[in-house]
Amino acid sequence: MTQNIIKKTILIFVAGILWSSCTKDFEIINTNPKAPVSTAPDLLLPGIISSIVDSWGGFGGEEGLLVTQHAAEIQSTSTDTYSWVSESQPYATGYNTLRNIYNLINASQDSEGLSGYYGIGLILKALTYNFMTDVYGDIPYADAIKGRADANFFPEFTSQKEIYNGMLSDLELANDVLSNDAVTITGDILYAGDVNKWRKLSNSLRLRLLMRISDIDLQTAKAGIQDIVNNPDKYPVFGSNEDMAALQHNTENPPSRFFSRVGSFDGYRLSETLENRLKAMNDVRLKVFAQPITASEMDIYSDNWDDYEGMLNGLTAEESDLYSPTEDPEKSGSNYISKLGVLYACRECSEKASASAAQTIIMSFSEVAFLLAEATQRNFITKKSAEVYYQDGIKASFDYYKERISVGGWTEIAKALENVDMNAYLSQEKVAFSGNIQEDLNKIYLQKWISQYYVGLEAWSNWRRTSQPKVIPGPGAVNDKKVPVRFLYPIDVKSTNNENYKKAVENMGGDTLNNRLWWDVLDNY
Repeated sequence: MTQNIIKKTILIFVAGILWSSCTKDFEIINTNPKAPVSTAPDLLLPGIISSIVDSWGGFGGEEGLLVTQHAAEIQSTSTDTYSWVSESQPYATGYNTLRNIYNLINASQDSEGLSGYYGIGLILKALTYNFMTDVYGDIPYADAIKGRADANFFPEFTSQKEIYNGMLSDLELANDVLSNDAVTITGDILYAGDVNKWRKLSNSLRLRLLMRISDIDLQTAKAGIQDIVNNPDKYPVFGSNEDMAALQHNTENPPSRFFSRVGSFDGYRLSETLENRLKAMNDVRLKVFAQPITASEMDIYSDNWDDYEGMLNGLTAEESDLYSPTEDPEKSGSNYISKLGVLYACRECSEKASASAAQTIIMSFSEVAFLLAEATQRNFITKKSAEVYYQDGIKASFDYYKERISVGGWTEIAKALENVDMNAYLSQEKVAFSGNIQEDLNKIYLQKWISQYYVGLEAWSNWRRTSQPKVIPGPGAVNDKKVPVRFLYPIDVKSTNNENYKKAVENMGGDTLNNRLWWDVLDNY
């Protein structure tokens, strides 16, 4: 027995020595020397911008095109008929992007010489939350992205009103941070380190958000817009197309839709709604947004307006296969309905497709001009006339497409745009201001809708806010023949964070496609 006791004592002694030596250097031994403790802001920035652009551009080419009838579906028509189900996106990608944005902010907020990244981080944070909250409504915000730092894996949802207050504060702070002349930026794939353009984006986004809440919080919206417009040196905004936030693609980094399968991408066709509205104004942008029907044998451009045909939105898959724009059963099907314009074509869709011509637009100068036109028309500001801002927005849209078509080398379309008599276009009855306040507001909304073709979900957001221009659900539409006004929360959110999900649903009045967001107060139907 004594011998056993001695053996046990020795074993315990040895184990103690081993434990002491292991725990002494535990952190060093178990740290991967090749794994960075933190990532440099200039290395984080390009990935964040790419992630935002991919999500924004992807939804711009799907729900964004269909829900406000820039395009229609000819094959699987579930999106066009509002058969929307609970999906993981953009929720999952949005919060993955936000993790990196918070890393960018945390790495630069209190670090000497990195304040520029802090300011840009605040803008990208506001932009991402804007995208997310305007899709779902209430989402995790105050408690978001705290799993790693605070072990908070079940974040509460924040009301959309509070989220908007936070976004507006972040954008104002970002403008202040970036106003320092000593700020320098590298790794910037959006503005190539031009800090003043980031400031313009910050204040232009503030205009967007302030106008978004103008029907639910008029006082805040009006005061904020006035503050920006009356202090242009302090709060610069986009002044030309050169300022707009648009990611330039190339063959190594093409738009997300460029590698789409031909069958998938060609399932999107010109909407009859867009066709009719543009033809009524002899608007040559139709020939940018669409190609001549295959049956015309006119390749990517035609002088003949009749070679451009759209299709009715909201058809069932069976109806869409047999659809004929002319109601002639001998002229039905895809050969008689225009594809999307070559500017937006995928590589397999057309040998003339370009990886660098089409940019992904986050926010355009046209949008800012139309926001200022609306603000003036509603007597928020008096800097210039509403019609001058309105015409600036239209001209900028035409100029933008002229430039991008030229980059693509599509000379016939470029020539058609160059030959537009802008004075004649602006003076026609359907375009020129009439002097009737609401009628002219509707013209602003219509031109803004045209300019936001393939621009994320912005046309949908503007329609939800203004109820203009009209969207009429198609004959095959489900959802009680109502245009959806939000996305459903993802299933995994319901299962993993059910208690907070239920609180959010109770606050919003439900989790359906028809629950209006906080700022959506006008009747759209």
